[in-house]
Amino acid sequence: MAMASLYPPSPAEAPDDLTIPSFEFKTHALLVLVSLALFFVLYFGMILFCAAYSLWAAWFLLFGNAFAELFVVRLFPMAFVPPCAMLFILLVKNLFKIEHAKKDSLIEIFEDKHPRLFDFINQLCADVGSDRPTHVYVNYDVNAGAMLDTTSFFHLFLPTRRSLLIGLGLVNAINLTEFKALLAHEFGHFSQRSTKITAYVYTVRRIVYHVILGEDFVDQFIIAWSQLHPIIAWPAYLARGIQWLLRQGLFLIFYVICFFDFALSRQMEFNADLIAVSVTGSDAPVHLLFRTSFADACFDQAANDLGAARDYHLFTRDVFHHQSEAARILRKIKKTPRLGEPPALPTEPHQSSEVFEEDDDELARMWRTHPSSHDRERNAKARYIRTTFDERSPWILFDNVEELRERVTLKFYQAHLKLPNGVLLADPLKVQGFIDDEHADRTYDPRYQGLYDCRRLLLKANIQELVQEGAKHPASLIELVEVHQTLYSAEVKHRTQIYYKHWDEFHLLDAVCNGWHRPKNDELEFRGDLHDADEAERLLKKVEKEIDEDHQWLESLDRKVFLTYFQMAQHIDQKVSEELYCRYHFHLELQNIWRELEKNDRPISAALAFLQAQPSAEIPPHHLRKMLDIFRDAHQAMKSMLNAAAQMKLPALKNLPAGQVLQPFLLEKRLIEGLSKHDRTLTRRWINKLMNQYREMKNKVDRIHFKSLAGILALQERIGEECMRR
Repeated sequence: MAMASLYPPSPAEAPDDLTIPSFEFKTHALLVLVSLALFFVLYFGMILFCAAYSLWAAWFLLFGNAFAELFVVRLFPMAFVPPCAMLFILLVKNLFKIEHAKKDSLIEIFEDKHPRLFDFINQLCADVGSDRPTHVYVNYDVNAGAMLDTTSFFHLFLPTRRSLLIGLGLVNAINLTEFKALLAHEFGHFSQRSTKITAYVYTVRRIVYHVILGEDFVDQFIIAWSQLHPIIAWPAYLARGIQWLLRQGLFLIFYVICFFDFALSRQMEFNADLIAVSVTGSDAPVHLLFRTSFADACFDQAANDLGAARDYHLFTRDVFHHQSEAARILRKIKKTPRLGEPPALPTEPHQSSEVFEEDDDELARMWRTHPSSHDRERNAKARYIRTTFDERSPWILFDNVEELRERVTLKFYQAHLKLPNGVLLADPLKVQGFIDDEHADRTYDPRYQGLYDCRRLLLKANIQELVQEGAKHPASLIELVEVHQTLYSAEVKHRTQIYYKHWDEFHLLDAVCNGWHRPKNDELEFRGDLHDADEAERLLKKVEKEIDEDHQWLESLDRKVFLTYFQMAQHIDQKVSEELYCRYHFHLELQNIWRELEKNDRPISAALAFLQAQPSAEIPPHHLRKMLDIFRDAHQAMKSMLNAAAQMKLPALKNLPAGQVLQPFLLEKRLIEGLSKHDRTLTRRWINKLMNQYREMKNKVDRIHFKSLAGILALQERIGEECMRR
């Protein structure tokens, strides 16, 4: 196949000055350079000072002068040489650490194996004026990027050669023109002179990270030295004090560098987008952005589905087949047939359609390395050039596609799902059949008006009490059938939509109250009106009250549903009513397990965020006690709920054995040992193990919850149909 037929043509009307860096671009580049210069002057100034002082002290000791003939006087400057030498070592050691790019999940591809792809890359590099990538790698991610094979202090002076990383999870979700825009954007970064500044900033980040958070043998030696007798350890005390001051000063400058660098990064993204516009038109980069988000959601869905299949020893040979199928599943769940599809282009060639809405989160915008999608769309369409799309898949550029997809799928399993050695990979169609069976239990009939899509049953009363209540007030079969036909009315749909809307409002207001989101101009839009952000707490209380009222309505409806179908079941057969009773009893017990786990979510998230921001060696004692309590409580909740699950037996559910004890289906391996009341230390290894088991347990409870609820609804439908037939 000729290269010309695989390379979408570039628009003829692209202006010559389209890709020239803007004034803002140059200004932010200058600000970053100034802040970098300040950092390096301070950093290397301290190194030179330490070296110069040590040499001067040695010279003074050996030769002295007329004013310092006494040996004791000449010896005094030497007292500061040990801490000065330690500071010199602390500063210098971070300059010579070499970091290699992690390539465990990457597969390098070569021109002789994929000639069409490399011809495409070479032609595009020529069109945008970029150097060719040194290497080309692929992995399973929904992403693409430029990467450095190694980074070190020497890269401040040596040329930085870049390699190209292509995420096949993104290739699988876009068309050929969007793929051209994707690579043009990355090669745009290759051609930007300011990418050298990025290398400087990365080096500074690496240095500051090792100064502030690093802990190698030198740091451990100083800590151990400071724990000796004060007469011996005083130089270590001084070194640790200087190290603390050094960290605070460098972090302040680093904070300024990052602020300016983020602004420069956003300008670089704008410029790289315009380079993509110059070879594909304005619509392709925007549609690429839009598809990327949905492709990412599809890949996450496929990964979750394959995790469930793994528990049944089903391993696919093509993860990308399931990513494509996940699009169908998500559209069905969201009840949106065109979910993830950008809007159609207007018929008038000079008119454009708006794809992204404006993002009003000022705080997020300030600290993003990428502009918002809305801002990137506005930049790409400032001088609008219509795109002519080639709807073919980029897979046509790759050779031996099945083999490549299988190799990358193996990398995915090794990284995410711990593929057992010697396992046989199955036909994707067979694995997808299992996944479709799983989702048949999670997608509820439209007749329920979305009532059960994202919530749990609210039955505060004991099921036995509800049975007794139904026995006191029995209803005729005709009355019950009439209720059955009108249970899920238009009013239920309306109230359900309001309920979910309240939760959306709750999450937004909660984020504002906690400082996770700052609205534009500190103005919060709430139900059509603008409010000061300071009013978020008052509005949150109002929404919480409305959610409580929603819960009261939902509880009343759930009671009505149970009583209706339980009484109908008694008109049919005692065994049917017993089955419905048992299913409800199991389901509510399962919800108790979920609720107990959910209580620990926020404390755990806060603890993990705190630990990531602060090395364990520096956790203050009162914070450490709080951390210990949080993780003890989480472990105790898991242990208690596993004990409760040991008393529960599974009802008949798809892909689960009826009558089996629930406990083994919530956790694959035995729960790790917890912390005793005497433990006063936390290790990251123990925390990681606990968190992996916690997430596994939560995910499996969620999965069985959906299946259990689907089983209840299916049984109730059969009961309703049988009563209507009678």
